[in-house]
Amino acid sequence: MIRPDAHATFEELAAGHALSALEPEEEQAFVRHLSGCARCERDLTEHLSTLAHLAYAADDVEPPAGLLGSLRAAVQDSGREVTWPGQDDRPISMDQARTRRTAAASMRRARTWTSIAAGAALVLGLGVWNVSLQRDRQQQDAWSDRLTSAVRELGEDGTSTVPLKGTDGKVVAVALVHGDRMSLLVDGLAANDSATTTYVLWGRSRFGDVRPVAAFDVNQVGVDVRKNLTIQAGVSQVTRFMVTHEQGRSAPPIPTRPVLASGSIDAGEA
Repeated sequence: MIRPDAHATFEELAAGHALSALEPEEEQAFVRHLSGCARCERDLTEHLSTLAHLAYAADDVEPPAGLLGSLRAAVQDSGREVTWPGQDDRPISMDQARTRRTAAASMRRARTWTSIAAGAALVLGLGVWNVSLQRDRQQQDAWSDRLTSAVRELGEDGTSTVPLKGTDGKVVAVALVHGDRMSLLVDGLAANDSATTTYVLWGRSRFGDVRPVAAFDVNQVGVDVRKNLTIQAGVSQVTRFMVTHEQGRSAPPIPTRPVLASGSIDAGEA
């Protein structure tokens, strides 16, 4: 009959066996025990099933070059590295032999757990990385959908394009105006701090008053689209669009920062 503490040891070895992280003698001992233990068979099946789910959580991709090295360094920095005593050929007593055998077993156990920790860290690290890749892919798909929709709007009858130019004359955004609805295609504005600031698109009427159309963020340098914006004063009243970079997470009543880009509706192409 296996003592409770001995079986707890085999439960630990089941995790190491699933991760292929056992020493040869521990592997042999566990395999011999496994054939007659339904509990360990069940535990091993659960461990392997969990690893399989993590492995197929996302498409098979090449992990970053430094991932494994950083994990190994983290395990080494944990202070659980094993140092083996030097060989001593002098005769020793029975008590000393038992002490050495116990110490050697503890060292093997420490090394086993170090290997298990490294394997588990690698699996969990890859799992988190795969989730991140899936999130990035979803964001990429959403960006593609927005860009496709903006291109479709360009071909619609009644859509006017209003280039917004920076102080250097470079176009950094294009307003796509269709009735009271509009989209803003951005290409050239720097990414803002989405926790403390926001870009604001303004519309100036022919009477000179300025009203916010929408607050928006730029998450990456390059082309992006902000859709479903509404011109409050009505397109017939607006003669010019402007963009400012404001403090805070909502549009203020009036612009408080310098105009970064602007463009007149009359200068746009119908």
